[in-house]
Amino acid sequence: MGLFDIFKRKKKVVAPVNYDAQLFKTTLNLFQDFGDNINASDIVKICIDRIATHSAKLKPRYVKTEEDKTVQEKKGNLAYLLKYQPNPLMSPYDFIYRVVTLLYLNNNAFIYPVYDKDTYELLELWPLKPNSVEALKDESGALYLRFYFTDKKSFTLPYESIIHLRRFYGTNDIFGGSGAISDHSALLKTIKINDSVLQGLDNAIRTSFQIKGLLKINGMLNEKDKQAQKAEFENALKESIGDGGSSIVPVDLKADYVPLTVDPKLVDSATLSFLQKKIITYFGVSDAIFDNKFNENEYNAFYEGVIEGIAISLSEAFSKALLTRGQLERGEQIIFYSERLQYASWNTKVQAIEKLMGLGILSLNESRALLGFEPIEGGNRRLQSLNFVDADKANDYQLQPIVLQPKKKEDPKDGEGN
Repeated sequence: MGLFDIFKRKKKVVAPVNYDAQLFKTTLNLFQDFGDNINASDIVKICIDRIATHSAKLKPRYVKTEEDKTVQEKKGNLAYLLKYQPNPLMSPYDFIYRVVTLLYLNNNAFIYPVYDKDTYELLELWPLKPNSVEALKDESGALYLRFYFTDKKSFTLPYESIIHLRRFYGTNDIFGGSGAISDHSALLKTIKINDSVLQGLDNAIRTSFQIKGLLKINGMLNEKDKQAQKAEFENALKESIGDGGSSIVPVDLKADYVPLTVDPKLVDSATLSFLQKKIITYFGVSDAIFDNKFNENEYNAFYEGVIEGIAISLSEAFSKALLTRGQLERGEQIIFYSERLQYASWNTKVQAIEKLMGLGILSLNESRALLGFEPIEGGNRRLQSLNFVDADKANDYQLQPIVLQPKKKEDPKDGEGN
């Protein structure tokens, strides 16, 4: 199946009327030179990789919250797609990684759900990478998105059928950024300065390998004699640096060697660190996350500042697009869970297990999994401390009358010996 064949199995595509199109029109340019494409920067590429890598560890689940507040995982095709295989080419990890990468590159990410044409059952989920997107309204005011791809094909889809994620959503009514998918003007200036600095370093290094001196030949020589003199000097230079050479080049009175002083100026490390810091801060990535040398506290700060927002956005966007209003009102939703304790220190894991197992929150196997141990038979049991009481029954325990047992009279014979 070709990638564009997914659009041949969509539920319904309505050709919109070009009504008030200029208000929502945007051009999403993905293939550009370094001047506008932030992905040409290695620092940007690493930042996005760090965010996408940790976001891809989220676990999407289709769940339902019951009336007693317990959460049950739903079964069915939607649950399977989210948990195991969103489409034939991607695992859940690959799928989330690609979606988050497109989101941070373009300030927008679009996901197209493919339904069976007869049963309308959800079959696949595909992240889209268009060249441009145009938002349109028809005469009834319904919103549509028209996608343009590299092969000149275009497809128009109802906006409500698309999963749409946005960053920097504030300027444009429909799209993230200022309406252009590559709008990173606040970042581009710093990237260009950093690129200029790196080019300067490259030129300085190249300069240090260039001409170190001049061979001044005393006398008037024709071109043939000049070439012969040059060859003679080069041979002497090669011999001086060869095996067993003395590093001394002999010259006679016919020639003088005049050294040239080359002093390339290099940028100090503080300037390079400052420029890198400005770029990674734009993405909410710290030095520790960028270098993959973070501790527990540094990761928690990164999670709460970046990953948690992505998890909420994914949960809400997927629930809104893939579930009906009735399902949502019945407590059904799609949640992207995180297993933050997996990345905590050993001591933190042990302390958490001690607390959570006592409350009956973790089973034996869940506790073992946190510590990297394999599951055991019968390990799905949950243990709970008897020191805790149901909150609804707490008053019953406190108000329960205390029955005093009469004091037992001592038998005078108890203290006598036999």
